[in-house]
Amino acid sequence: MRGLWLSVMAALLLGPVAARAETFGVSTVHRPDYPSVLAMAEMSRLVAERTGGRIKLALQPKSGDTESFTLQQVRTGRLAMATVGVANFHDLVPATTVLSLPYLFESDDHVRRTLDGPIGEEILASLDEIGLVGLCFYDPGYRSIMARRPVRNGADMKNLKIAVPLSEMARATVQAMGGQPVPLPGSLVYEALKARLVDAAEDNASAYLSAFLASRQQTATGVYSLTRHSRPPEILVVSKAAWLRLSPDDQQLLRTAARESATLQRQLRLEREYAARATAASLGVEIVTEVDRKALADATEPVSAHYRADPAVKALVARIKAIASVP
Repeated sequence: MRGLWLSVMAALLLGPVAARAETFGVSTVHRPDYPSVLAMAEMSRLVAERTGGRIKLALQPKSGDTESFTLQQVRTGRLAMATVGVANFHDLVPATTVLSLPYLFESDDHVRRTLDGPIGEEILASLDEIGLVGLCFYDPGYRSIMARRPVRNGADMKNLKIAVPLSEMARATVQAMGGQPVPLPGSLVYEALKARLVDAAEDNASAYLSAFLASRQQTATGVYSLTRHSRPPEILVVSKAAWLRLSPDDQQLLRTAARESATLQRQLRLEREYAARATAASLGVEIVTEVDRKALADATEPVSAHYRADPAVKALVARIKAIASVP
């Protein structure tokens, strides 16, 4: 009884116990100037400001680890947070495959309606089954072909060895378009191009500027053809262990800051794409805009049909297509 009385008196004298301070490590495979990394830096600033420094996000850009390894580190709680390309979730959460399907999205607005609406919320919520909390989507933009020659149609893809991510859907998509896919980790693509082990690669415009133009890879891939064949987003995830250490109020604060950072990331990505074109032009890189995307989309239809064999995926695709024309 005396111990209880002393505890009550101590609480009255000392006031409420301070909330626990937390520092979350946040990993990414991208360079420090990449739009999603800059967005996460702003999120870190917002979280520190709104918690008075009680919660800090320690960014670790360009960690050197593969995305699949990074994802596993978050799932096991060895790492608190990370941005990971959606392709890394395909084998774990079937609903995520929808977002990587070829020629699914018709415009920036269509992407925004999907990722920011109920469909995006459902896909983020589905990550709970693998021990993760999905905070937001980052949108790197359309993926296109960088090569030594223009790619305007399937015939131009013939006999072209194209480096693709370690993703079965990416491999199948490029093969259906007429190319010869060569699955490679992102860290090996430049050396493979330089050594002429591959003829081309596929990536978004932001990555082309930051990882390729910046490293003078334009000498290896002097043509960027806007095939815009897919638009897989990245997902900012938190380990369940780290999430449960936060109070409900702090969890909501983190969600809000993440979504604000997603808005900034899209703005930065657009700015980077404009800069990419200007930089490419100044370096003599050709941007090919006249691409027969309708024919390429038709060629990749069997890939989409394969994944739509899953009834849940088929239903999601139908919902995504339905909101494309919503005024």
